[in-house]
Amino acid sequence: MTLLDARNIRPMLAQTAEPFNSEQHVFEPKWDGMRCIAYIKDSKVELQNRNLKTVTKSYPELETIAGNVKSNRAILDGEIVVLEKGLPSFELLQYRFGANDPIQIRMLSRRMPTTYIAFDLLHLNGGDLVNIPLTERRQKLAKIVENVPHMLLSQFVPSHGKSYFKNALKLGFEGVMAKKADSVYQIGTRSEDWLKLKQVKTLDCIVAGYTLGAGSRSSSFGALVLAAYERNGKLTHLGNVGTGFTDANILRLMKLLRSLQTKTKTVPGEVKAPAPIKWVKPQLVVEVGYMNMTRDRKLRLPRFERFRFDKISSECVL
Repeated sequence: MTLLDARNIRPMLAQTAEPFNSEQHVFEPKWDGMRCIAYIKDSKVELQNRNLKTVTKSYPELETIAGNVKSNRAILDGEIVVLEKGLPSFELLQYRFGANDPIQIRMLSRRMPTTYIAFDLLHLNGGDLVNIPLTERRQKLAKIVENVPHMLLSQFVPSHGKSYFKNALKLGFEGVMAKKADSVYQIGTRSEDWLKLKQVKTLDCIVAGYTLGAGSRSSSFGALVLAAYERNGKLTHLGNVGTGFTDANILRLMKLLRSLQTKTKTVPGEVKAPAPIKWVKPQLVVEVGYMNMTRDRKLRLPRFERFRFDKISSECVL
């Protein structure tokens, strides 16, 4: 049975690193969107997110991309993005998450159309390609994918990671992906063969609770209580974040926090906070920027970056 028959592929993931040069790596933009595996079969496409959920109906404008792939049977790895002036906007893409009503989906697809950025090829015409080098997979991908409305082929350069990183930031990308040219595709693995290079260190954290607000924030919250899972499955406190929120963020957060509120203490052990804590079920995931992590596993100078509705809390593992 091939990967096209199984249809349960969790994408290969990257570790974090500082910018570097390397003759063994290729470098491409870090597309800020939702990771998605595209299954192409007989001129039809099925889109599956990283949690193995089929999301095809949520992005009707992408149903046309199968006709632009020069193969009746293929599996592509890529990112669904909303482009704004040629750059991915995760803020706009968030409006597309969770839409279920067909009328709303059609309206959003016209107002905020998505594009599928293809950057890897896992299967072609009956044969799996995961065990051949990345550069060979990319050569085959370039032969079957056209740059058309709603689909683009991600481009890469060899060797010069540092200068490419600087230029990518100047253009407005959030960072760069560095991938070993000879790397095989490791399904569901966070591998050091793929590295994400970003200007600010970020971590996807679980919101375990919130502190009561004061002053201008007296009607909302002071800070979010952050947590993540240890490898043994234990939830651990990572600190609290009280900066980086827009007024819209705060309004949205309060609705979510109230719906998740619980009387049960979410995080075991001592949790230090500057004000009383209201606990919430550990389901909401947010991305937090930070300077570094202290020895006792607390984020230094944390700052709220964005919601991560595309991730589930069980993925937040230290």
